[in-house]
Amino acid sequence: MSDTPLKLTRRQTLVTAAATAATLVFPAISRAANKTVKVGALAPLSGDLALWGLPAKNGAEVWAKLINQAGGLNVNGERYDVEVVSFDGAYVPENTLQGARSFVDQDVKFTMVIGGDDWSAIQDFSNRNKLLTSTLYVSDLNPDAKYLLAPIEVHPFYFGLGADYLRKVEPNLKTVAMCAQDDVTGRTSLAYWRAAFDANGFEIVNDTYFDNSTTDFAPIVSSMLAAKPDVVCIDTTYPSVALLLVEQLYTQGYKGRILHAGLELLPDMVARTSKEFMEGSIAFFPRFDDPNINKFTPGFPDMAAFYAEYNKTHPNEWNNTSWEFPAALEVWKQAVETAGTFESDALLESMKANPPKHLFGAARWWGKDLFGNDNALVGNWPVVEVKDGKVEIVEIGDQAGWFDAHKDIVEKRFREESLMPDQKR
Repeated sequence: MSDTPLKLTRRQTLVTAAATAATLVFPAISRAANKTVKVGALAPLSGDLALWGLPAKNGAEVWAKLINQAGGLNVNGERYDVEVVSFDGAYVPENTLQGARSFVDQDVKFTMVIGGDDWSAIQDFSNRNKLLTSTLYVSDLNPDAKYLLAPIEVHPFYFGLGADYLRKVEPNLKTVAMCAQDDVTGRTSLAYWRAAFDANGFEIVNDTYFDNSTTDFAPIVSSMLAAKPDVVCIDTTYPSVALLLVEQLYTQGYKGRILHAGLELLPDMVARTSKEFMEGSIAFFPRFDDPNINKFTPGFPDMAAFYAEYNKTHPNEWNNTSWEFPAALEVWKQAVETAGTFESDALLESMKANPPKHLFGAARWWGKDLFGNDNALVGNWPVVEVKDGKVEIVEIGDQAGWFDAHKDIVEKRFREESLMPDQKR
């Protein structure tokens, strides 16, 4: 964590001086040191997915620093400072399992993973050791994942909101081409996009998976554009891949809207193409230097201050995962302070009875229809659109409500990819 000194206001200086004087006069009266509770960032800190893992870990550390400066957690009348421990799972199963073992040895009370292949590596271990864990991939949830939560992002369930928005603002668009990497992320994402396009009357004219080892994306883009789509969806392709796909779309003369989960490298996309080319692209992650961001994030006390501190500590390193581990920690903080315990079983029981507030407001536990348990904390989620080289929030919609309205279509598309709970057993 950063050792940056805290700058005191004049009032804070006077209060501090008074407190010091009181301690000198009454030496027997002193503030007891806080206890410490550990939380863990088990994430890829090296390799291709370090672009997600490092900012997530850094964000958790900044969150802990601010919480500790504000007095720590208040759990059953006792104060706790939060210590973030991290382990580089590198998105390699053996490494991730080693990290989980390390966390149990260190008595880590809450673990955060990106999700996907790294969760599958530790599910059995988590169950045996009651390792309460959060994931960014709601598709990790399953009937046997007893201690796994999706407390913030329920990827890919916001895609339905994006397709609705696109249909509303571009009612004459008819066709879409899309692609994704052939892994659990890509398969789950494209299944939901298909349902979203079905629900809005889009015809899918090209639907392509590519191998994770792919480095030349010109043929993939050529295949998509050969179908003359009105819209191109590049799904949840990993950030470096999305950049190469966008570059190829520009090089090959595409003129329409682009859909992507995050547009993490939007500044690089603009630099390699143009503001005009990226204008109107749709994604689902807001920027946090928006002057109205606190209005949009009622489940995170003073997100603007967190954003400022993060950028002071890690300049030019902010991306979408920078806030997701902290947002998960904020849910966990609400839960432990309400339950008065860090223990997994009691904490889960309390969380289900008293749903914590989600980053974007009130939320409910959900997911049994698709995942076999209700361990996803589902609230509203924003749709963002690129305007003049930056994303702007254009709508905030109800993800669970969208699913409820289109449940049959989603289930049909999920069954095509063997993603339903009964198909996973």
